[in-house]
Amino acid sequence: MNLKGKCMKECDLIKIRKVVKYALIRIGFQVNRIGFSYLCYAIELVIQEPPLIHRLCKGVYSKVAEKYGVSFSCIERDIRHSIEATFLDRSFLEVNQMFKLNIFTIDDKPTAGEFIQLIAEYYHLGLYSRELAFQNTAIVQ
Repeated sequence: MNLKGKCMKECDLIKIRKVVKYALIRIGFQVNRIGFSYLCYAIELVIQEPPLIHRLCKGVYSKVAEKYGVSFSCIERDIRHSIEATFLDRSFLEVNQMFKLNIFTIDDKPTAGEFIQLIAEYYHLGLYSRELAFQNTAIVQ
């Protein structure tokens, strides 16, 4: 896999996976839902290859389906269900805190593509590093 023309190192991939899982758990996604794993991998793919977001069904979902050995319609349905369940349980107001912006109101529910791209941008913008730095100083004090 390539990232900015360089071979992706395993440590970079591990970092991406940790950040994505942290973001989803913080928002309120339940890790025991099958859509959680699919969503994590879909976001990971878009982080590594941003233009894929423009080919959601034939790009992202097909690659996730290939990895997990299911149809891309199952991937789409399970990701959509996971987003729906999280929205009903918690809404997406935590995303506002993560971005320090008013992105969602209590009634807003993003599409799967919007959500995948949003979390990919969370990674690309490095917003997670500010939170992790704060947590590390809070632990030290």
